[in-house]
Amino acid sequence: MENLFSIISKNTSSDNSCSRLFHGRGNRYLDYEHIVVDFYPPVLLITLYKDKPNTEEFLQEVLSFPAENILVQKRYLPRPEWIVLKGALPNSSIAQEGGMKFELALGTFQNIGFFLDMARGREWLLKNSKDKRVLNLFSYTCSLSVAALKGGAYEVYNFDMSKAALSVGQKNHRLNDIDQKKVKFMPFDIMKSWSKVTKPGPYDIIIIDPPTNQGDSFKVERDYYKIVKRLSEMTSENAIVLACLNSPYLKSDFLAQLFSEHASGFEFLEIIPSAFAEMEIDVEAGLKILLFKKRGG
Repeated sequence: MENLFSIISKNTSSDNSCSRLFHGRGNRYLDYEHIVVDFYPPVLLITLYKDKPNTEEFLQEVLSFPAENILVQKRYLPRPEWIVLKGALPNSSIAQEGGMKFELALGTFQNIGFFLDMARGREWLLKNSKDKRVLNLFSYTCSLSVAALKGGAYEVYNFDMSKAALSVGQKNHRLNDIDQKKVKFMPFDIMKSWSKVTKPGPYDIIIIDPPTNQGDSFKVERDYYKIVKRLSEMTSENAIVLACLNSPYLKSDFLAQLFSEHASGFEFLEIIPSAFAEMEIDVEAGLKILLFKKRGG
C-alpha cells in the first residue's frame, strides 16, 4: 500500500487554496480510515477519528511536511483534544478557496467553521447566482452566502438559530469585501419562524443544508419534508433548490422521494458531487447536493 505521507505530499497544490489531502473516511485505505488530513496554508490539520497503533508512525513522519503549523485533533475523545505537533496554534486562520476567504476556529471547537466537502456547491453558486434573491437555510457561518454574493446575487437571507455562527458569517462577508446591504443575518429557529422565512420572498435560489440532527430543533428524517412542502409558496418561477444531505445512512433517493411527495412542481436536475467524491468508495455515504428546478407556470 502506498505510504500515507507520500499520498498527502502528492495531493498538495502549489497555491494557497485549502484542500483535503487525505480522506481516510472514504474507506479507500482501510489501514488509515480513521485519519483525515486538510491543508489550510500555512496550517496542516490532522483529524483522528480513532486511536490506532499505526497513527504515531505517521505523526512522526508528517513533521517533515512543509507547513508552518501542524495541528492534530483527537476527534474520538468525548471532548476532542487539540495538539500542536509543529509550530504554534495561530491566533487567526483563514481558508482560501476560489478567490474567497473564510475564518477558521482552530484549537477550540469540534467543528472549525468551514466544510471543505461543500466546495462544488460554492462553485455552483459563484457561477449561477447573478441577480438572484437567495435564501440560505441552516446557514451556519455563511460560506454559501459569500459564494452567492461573490457570484453577483442581488440579496441573500441567512437563517440559523446560532447567533455565534452568524457572527462568524458576518466576519466572512467583511473578509470578502461584500456590500453589507445585500445580506441579512436572521438568528431564528427555522421550524418556528416560517413567517420570517417566507416574508422576503419569493426566492430565486433556496439552499437547504441542515445538520442531520440538531437536537429537538431539527431531525432530518422527521423534519426535512416540512421545508420541502413549503418550497412552492416561497419561490419564483424557474427557481432552483439546492437540497443538501450529509448522512452516511440516508441516500440521494431520500431527498428525491421527499420532492416527489411534497414538491411535485419541482423537477430533478442533477447531483453535484461532494468535493471528496473521488476519494470515496461510496459517494452516497458523504455529502449529497441535489438540484431541483421549479417548473414554469
